Amino acid sequence: MTSLLSRLTVGGVLIAALGGAIAPAAVAAPAPAAVDCAEGNVLKNAFHSADKAGVGVVFNYHCKISVRDVSYLNPGEKPYQDGSGDPVKVKGKAFIRVVVDGYNWIGDTYTGPTRIAGEGAVTEIVHGGNFEGQSLWWIGVDKKRPFTKTVSGKSVTVTVKAA
Repeated sequence: MTSLLSRLTVGGVLIAALGGAIAPAAVAAPAPAAVDCAEGNVLKNAFHSADKAGVGVVFNYHCKISVRDVSYLNPGEKPYQDGSGDPVKVKGKAFIRVVVDGYNWIGDTYTGPTRIAGEGAVTEIVHGGNFEGQSLWWIGVDKKRPFTKTVSGKSVTVTVKAA
């Protein structure tokens, strides 16, 4: 049986399902200019795909990434804007924080959505800002569920289990 993770392509162009293909839920247009990895990284696209095993949320970057943190907020804590700490509205009852280091906020060329409707256990995916060389995203979940994090070169995939 093919796992959800193996069906998510690193490039975000196609998600192969058992016997067919599914378009990604949200994909950003390609960056207009080349990214200088020495200056820092920028996001290419973010999308998700669900099946009966769970929901995979993928963040693809232009350069190799360094993931600082992928974890649930403590009960009672709410998503916040990176830098200011201002609250960020994210649908869900539990929230997974995804922090990537080395982000080039000055040369940011990401033009994709910063708020992505969820499916299955994932209620919403929301950008929490870029600050001091890091990028913050929030994954809202219907309830606290087990998840896995897979970092592969230029991508990080957070797979939220269905049960």
